[in-house]
Amino acid sequence: MGSDDELDQLKFRNGRLVEDEDTTAPESLEPESITPNEESGYALEIKPGALEVNEPLVDVFEEYGEVLSFGSRSKAEAFADQLSTESGSLRVQAAAPNDPSDVNGYLLADYDRSVREPASTDGKTWTFDVGANLYGALGEAVVKSGSKPPALEYFVKRDLNVDPDDLEIGLRIDVTSGKPVSTDKGGGSWTPDCCVVARDGWNGEVLERYWCEIKTGDASFERSQTDAMRKLATEERVLKIRVLIDDIPDQYSVRIHEVRPHHE
Repeated sequence: MGSDDELDQLKFRNGRLVEDEDTTAPESLEPESITPNEESGYALEIKPGALEVNEPLVDVFEEYGEVLSFGSRSKAEAFADQLSTESGSLRVQAAAPNDPSDVNGYLLADYDRSVREPASTDGKTWTFDVGANLYGALGEAVVKSGSKPPALEYFVKRDLNVDPDDLEIGLRIDVTSGKPVSTDKGGGSWTPDCCVVARDGWNGEVLERYWCEIKTGDASFERSQTDAMRKLATEERVLKIRVLIDDIPDQYSVRIHEVRPHHE
């Protein structure tokens, strides 16, 4: 793989590649699971709206109370991402400088009010706007869905350059959900959209592993995400994936490049 500026652009129609084809895994770095009140330094207050959209947070509230403590804001954000993968989306908002509360931030529900009510109704047909979160989810689904997601499979084949005759069973791609990653000393947090594992057969040798962040359209990669991605890239393969869905349902395009660690 090349630098972050070297992109693989793939275009698919009806699940088939419409471009001409060119063409020993590291130990896994387990993303850490964040538990409240194990560290201090960043106080986070749970707001009622967050409890309404995220069921696991209710259990946290009952066990730890209204104010949670973390070692840094990045740890608090990683915790919010961790719960968001299980239920409704959450976000951390910093407390205002003149806020009378002693907390550093608030845990809020992360949703767009403009997409909660129909933009128009016609009898029994309700028409909703597509907000940023749903737009991003559509692009993510295009890349990840199916038993053999074509863009991911095509990338892995090119990256590994494996001769099928050298495999005992055949290349298999397993796509699973990512887990929150946070860096030390406020360096950022990130929940990968997925982890792609390439194997020789479903239960065979792991050939390679990739942690992926998927963005739809011109959505930007946040700095906190990039910092954590570069940290993970010191031990694992990390990919930025951009998917363009303007030509759906006929076609979609994908650009993939690899994240390099800080020390390179």
